[in-house]
Amino acid sequence: MKKKTVIYGLIVIGVLSGTFFINQKKNASKIATVKTSIVQVGELKSYISTTATVNSKSSKEYFGLQSKIKKVNVAVGDKVKIGDVLVTYETIDLTSTVSQAQIQYDNAILAKEDLYNQNDDIKSKIADLAKQIAELEKSLNPTEKAKLESLKQQKSALTPISSEKLKQTDNSVRLAEISLNSAKQKLAENKSTIVATSVGVVTTMKAIEGAVGNGMEAVVVVQDIENLKATASLGKYDASKVKIGQEVLVKNGDKTYKGSISFIDPAANKSVGVTGSETTLAVEISILDKAPDLKIDFDVDVDILVGKVASAIKIPSEALKVEKGGKNLVYVVEENVVRERQVTIGSQSDTEVQITKGIKKEEKVILNPSTSIKEGTIIKEATD
Repeated sequence: MKKKTVIYGLIVIGVLSGTFFINQKKNASKIATVKTSIVQVGELKSYISTTATVNSKSSKEYFGLQSKIKKVNVAVGDKVKIGDVLVTYETIDLTSTVSQAQIQYDNAILAKEDLYNQNDDIKSKIADLAKQIAELEKSLNPTEKAKLESLKQQKSALTPISSEKLKQTDNSVRLAEISLNSAKQKLAENKSTIVATSVGVVTTMKAIEGAVGNGMEAVVVVQDIENLKATASLGKYDASKVKIGQEVLVKNGDKTYKGSISFIDPAANKSVGVTGSETTLAVEISILDKAPDLKIDFDVDVDILVGKVASAIKIPSEALKVEKGGKNLVYVVEENVVRERQVTIGSQSDTEVQITKGIKKEEKVILNPSTSIKEGTIIKEATD
């Protein structure tokens, strides 16, 4: 009997042991394997990354003259200095036109003065006759009657010059003055050359020898290709973070150049495209380094430094989980058990986030936490 009891006991122990090992195996299979990162303390920089268009800091457009082009002295790619003659035109002598206009103006002045003098003389004679008539009308001498009638006839025959005629002579003077000023302006604009007023390289040349310029378009453009800037357009959210003097990294391929914000437009620009309207603010970036490989009107990548924290508690961006309502969560590992922490964030870069409240340096945080990672979850750290 005792032997049977022992045998039954051993069987029960075997069953219980098997069940225990099976459960242990199942529990082991439920343990999540995660990648972790150590909370660091160090400098954190946050940037606005966008594109910008390269421009020259010094660009000068030279407009053509309304004359036949005689000689083109430079071509695209030529370096020019102040005083260089870029284009020569054939000109006509306009001095005689100015002389004729001056004579017409002088004659108009004389005619006006003469007409006004005549009017003054007539008014003076009328006033004098009126005075004589008044004195004779007081006299009772019959012999003065005939003289009185004669004076009245003389007075009635005199009529002041009309205001219309005086206005016409004023207008004649004004027209002659306009013609004279126009002739003088044409003479001043009747230049025979376009002369460089800035140093640079010819980037546009539209002047053709033998052609006649229209004076309405720029025929030569000279730009300084060594001193460059870049212009970026920012949306409302990014524009509020940008200030004059902020550091900028200008990237072209595998090369990076230093820059700084040098100008911000005072007003935004609204443009309408196929997809709708867009409002942006133009920002100019001064490129501080020599950049011979940058070409005007090409696009470059720019990173504008908008924030810098010297000693920030920071974690990789993929360790932060943002839930609805703006709740920021981080999952910390304590002895292979997950602890959920609600944190407060500060500055952010493309790869890191500053944590101002909720975790401490050298703690371990889980990267890319899945939905199965919760408070109390048992985990195993990945070794690779």
